[in-house]
Amino acid sequence: MNTMLRSMCRAGGLANKICRLTKPSAPNVIPAALRHSVATISQVRTMSNDSALMSALNNEILHEEGAVSYDAAPSGEPADFARSVKGATIILQKQFNNETIRVELDLNNNTELAPAEDDPEETPPQYLPSFKIEVSKPQGKLVFNCNYHMTTEEQNLDQFVISEVAFVAPGEDDNMAFTTDFGNLDYVLIEEFENYLTRRGLGAEFSSQLFEMSAEFEHHNYVNFLKNVRDFVN
Repeated sequence: MNTMLRSMCRAGGLANKICRLTKPSAPNVIPAALRHSVATISQVRTMSNDSALMSALNNEILHEEGAVSYDAAPSGEPADFARSVKGATIILQKQFNNETIRVELDLNNNTELAPAEDDPEETPPQYLPSFKIEVSKPQGKLVFNCNYHMTTEEQNLDQFVISEVAFVAPGEDDNMAFTTDFGNLDYVLIEEFENYLTRRGLGAEFSSQLFEMSAEFEHHNYVNFLKNVRDFVN
């Protein structure tokens, strides 16, 4: 299964040799013969640096496109949901009786996975998706903030956990609503909230499918990012 655990290693900058010209006798005046040389040296140096960046971008694009291939509609997309994309955000929505179920996952809102305490090596940071689930009715809506943080060694990476829950009254701003830490709730209440979501198709199968889809979406956006930068630099 594909995951979003991408370790980004950045190499140090390249040392550039700087050409210095002897100052002319007259201040702030560069002879015409030297002005063309200065411009030529500057252009060559800029082209050389940009060519190196272009080469690095092309190599990364080839690597990423060769590493995995995805269709426009991922095979693991959660069933019964209508999917829309806004920039780096996936929005899934469906109806359940008189309720509207909405899931929003923003790639720019990933959370860092805490490194293992007994890891002998300095592992590069790894990031997992965060998202929110909204269950809306005329009486208001429940908002669950979720992520894929590992809470125990036995937990699968593709099983999401709820970090916070809030009730938003009709017409109330989401940011103004009281939000409580999900882990501080009574364990019976925690279990019943999880069952509440499972009955609405937001259980283990959905969790795995969303994780898979987010990985494909992240990879697609990363390759597009590389190509856009390459076109910009070219």
